[in-house]
Amino acid sequence: MGNVAVGAMVIGTSMLVVFALAITSLENQVDESIAQIEASAQPVPDFTIDDASDTVGAVVDYTINNAGSGYSAGQVEVNGSTGTFLADLVISGGVVTGLEILDHGSSYLNSPTTYYLEVTAANTGINLNITATIGTLVYTNITNTGTTSIDTDNIWLFTNGGDPITFSDEYNGYNPNVIFSGETYSFYYSTGSYDAATRIAITIDGVVKGSTVA
Repeated sequence: MGNVAVGAMVIGTSMLVVFALAITSLENQVDESIAQIEASAQPVPDFTIDDASDTVGAVVDYTINNAGSGYSAGQVEVNGSTGTFLADLVISGGVVTGLEILDHGSSYLNSPTTYYLEVTAANTGINLNITATIGTLVYTNITNTGTTSIDTDNIWLFTNGGDPITFSDEYNGYNPNVIFSGETYSFYYSTGSYDAATRIAITIDGVVKGSTVA
């Protein structure tokens, strides 16, 4: 009789273990299903492309061939041109290390024409030699009209159907940001080409919208 009772107890304990494992597995499946439902319930991003325009023949880059010496704060413009390019010199120890561009200019002719930058403000420096790269810049503004924030890493932009860039890939380098609901975000970039941009397309999490470029 005792052996029967022990056997029954062992069987009962085993069934309890199996039942507990089944309950745990069921709970995990339920949790996973709830997570999937919650994920699928996330609002779809919504946005508008407010405007898009381009500037052909702008100074999009430059090369410092000779940083010179003895320079102080001043400005430079494109030599021998009627354009509007203007920049402040970035100086370190009298040497020009870069430019802070104030106006990219427009309508400069494409290569093979070479443009040199020259100092326009009074300055005692010598031997500065900088060449300018001419191309096209596109400016656009988008507004987050949805209810959730949008990470600029998740915004992809196509120009004339070409290779995409993200909104974090700004003209001055990588700049991650968040566009909150109701916020308008201004973005500009170099297309890598001299030709005018005619159309852009923006996609965010599967939502695609397009705009002509003025």
